[in-house]
Amino acid sequence: MSTTVPSTRPADDRSSAPDAPVLSVRDLEVAYRTGKNQRVRALRGVSFDLYPETSLALVGESGCGKTTLGLALLRLLPTLGEITGGSIEFTGEDGQRRDVTAMTSSQLRRWRWSEAAMVFQGAQNAFNPVLTVGQQMADTLRDHATHRISRREIAERSGEALRSVRLEPSRVLSSYPHELSGGMKQRALIATGLLLNPRLLVLDEPTTALDILTQRTVIDLLAELREIHRFAMIFISHDLALAAELADRVITMYAGTVVETGSTRDIFSAPRHPYTSKLINAVPPVKGDLPELASIPGAPPSLATLPPGCPFAPRCELVTDACREAEPALIPLEQRERDMTHAAACIHHDQVHHERKVIARA
Repeated sequence: MSTTVPSTRPADDRSSAPDAPVLSVRDLEVAYRTGKNQRVRALRGVSFDLYPETSLALVGESGCGKTTLGLALLRLLPTLGEITGGSIEFTGEDGQRRDVTAMTSSQLRRWRWSEAAMVFQGAQNAFNPVLTVGQQMADTLRDHATHRISRREIAERSGEALRSVRLEPSRVLSSYPHELSGGMKQRALIATGLLLNPRLLVLDEPTTALDILTQRTVIDLLAELREIHRFAMIFISHDLALAAELADRVITMYAGTVVETGSTRDIFSAPRHPYTSKLINAVPPVKGDLPELASIPGAPPSLATLPPGCPFAPRCELVTDACREAEPALIPLEQRERDMTHAAACIHHDQVHHERKVIARA
């Protein structure tokens, strides 16, 4: 059994090899049971590496597999979902690589929150409504810390985590979730995720349902926390401006698979998959003149009955007979180090013309 690094490590102690990925995902497959002996493949052959202190955004329409991927990474899939293939390897600060898919329940309990944590979508639903925020933070520390933790340490660490997200502990710890505003709940949820200083933080739609000013606060806060705690981050978002501002790298997902990946500059300045280009064109810029917006025709395909060949073919203006014959693999376009290679799963990638750019929030 692998040894877990004590959760009392200082925030700036990142001792593992800087060139080793924190997370290495290969050919990940996830299926949901929909009936007797029936399964729907929700993820199909997803592969990527995430390096220390980097940020990865997962973008795409609803139902493309973003949240399923986030849940699968921490083995938090609902009862009807299961990992049916592939591997998820996590490299701790001790340099040891561990296969997340092979971890036992007790190993997962120690690993979650102490080394990899998730901030769920919808803070009101993520918190237990009949327990105070302080009680829930204490439960997280007691259940996932790698050593016995005293009440005094619980109070100190909970207070420190809340202050790091600009919340007053005396106000928040004794409050029930419904007594806090949406922005306060979201920040309290982020503080709970960072209680044990994990090496990996997964955020599912961290700014959903927040007003524009509160979204700005959360964005600035996440950037500041990354500088302080130096964690690697994966965030799932429909907000392309948020992805453009916070991500080092972007993965576009469609029909349960990766259709384009590259640096933020690659994706938003020169996308090479028609779906990525259309996603960007469908979003209004946050400043400047309002250009004509173009919706994506049609609807995403049913995962139970995918079309032959490229899953985007029925909605694509560049489609040819070759597109319908076989699903294209990711084609490397520009080779770079640390998994920053720009790649697109489109045989017509050289015909994708793009003029719009996503502008980060002012």
